[in-house]
Amino acid sequence: MSKQLDILALEPFFSSDRRNMLETLIRCSRHRWTLLKLPGRRLERRLVAAAHWFAEQLSRHAVGRFDLLFSSEALNLADLYRLQPQLARKPAVVYFHDNQLPDPAETKAAAVTDFANLNTAAAATEIWFNSKYHVRAFLAGVSALVQANEELAAQNPIPALTAKIHYMPPPVEMGVPEAIEPIVQSLFIETRGTNFDLLNAALETLRQQGDNIELLVVGPDRELSGEFRRQLIPEADFVAQFRALQQATAFVSARIAVPFDEHAVRALRLGRRTALPRAGAYPELLPKEMRGFCLYDVNSESLANRLQEALYLPLESGGAEDLQKILHQFDPIVACKAVDDRLSEIASAV
Repeated sequence: MSKQLDILALEPFFSSDRRNMLETLIRCSRHRWTLLKLPGRRLERRLVAAAHWFAEQLSRHAVGRFDLLFSSEALNLADLYRLQPQLARKPAVVYFHDNQLPDPAETKAAAVTDFANLNTAAAATEIWFNSKYHVRAFLAGVSALVQANEELAAQNPIPALTAKIHYMPPPVEMGVPEAIEPIVQSLFIETRGTNFDLLNAALETLRQQGDNIELLVVGPDRELSGEFRRQLIPEADFVAQFRALQQATAFVSARIAVPFDEHAVRALRLGRRTALPRAGAYPELLPKEMRGFCLYDVNSESLANRLQEALYLPLESGGAEDLQKILHQFDPIVACKAVDDRLSEIASAV
């Protein structure tokens, strides 16, 4: 049996999927974890200030010896090393739930936070990503940043960063299924990062056709169409969210460039019909046989058609076995063992 490690975990944005992943990982891991965290507010401020806060906490309160540092991309690791240089003696893994690199399509003056993820990736021993799409998006963002800044182009960081990249599926906790009454013609929606123009246009098409649906909403709903009755599900209440997914007829997402969606994984494992954009990480969650009746092209007409199919047609059985193979990698026991094993390999290589 491999050595049990002592891991220092720093999470500057302890909210939503980051919180769920860490709590599941710490619970299922064979290693010992010490977690320092900040609440999930104002990510741009975390990129600037979190390293200073953690450095101060570590200087005031001893956390004991540790074998490896684990953080999310919401921390500027290079800044932390400048403030606490002794931390750089240990290997560091940074898990990229998302990235805050500038959009490659945008042309604007560089902000201080534009370089935070690049500096973090350069300082880390390994950088882990929650989807293969996210790996491609990250490298595209770094490439655009390099091209826009001559001082970076002279020493292209992409080859070194590519060597550090590791795809690591996150553990997705399912909760305990209950025998509860389904809500007929209901849609589960998470609004964080949603394209409301797209979603509202599709919902308006359904309204004009006389559809009487109910929305089960996680997140702010101010920008969401007010034409349908709705239930608001607390963002911090995982049990309520899981119950809502069980009650829903279908799961819909209008989060176009999302790196990962844990709700989508749960919905697929529960056998719910889905309306997911043919973009971001969603296609890789599905076998090819299922993409035709689970994904939509990114326009309101295609989304409206997929919503009607999801609400009224039975789920097709094609690709079910391949789907389970894809979803198996997110099982907490499977995913956490993969994390534990890789952390042991990194620590032993030092």
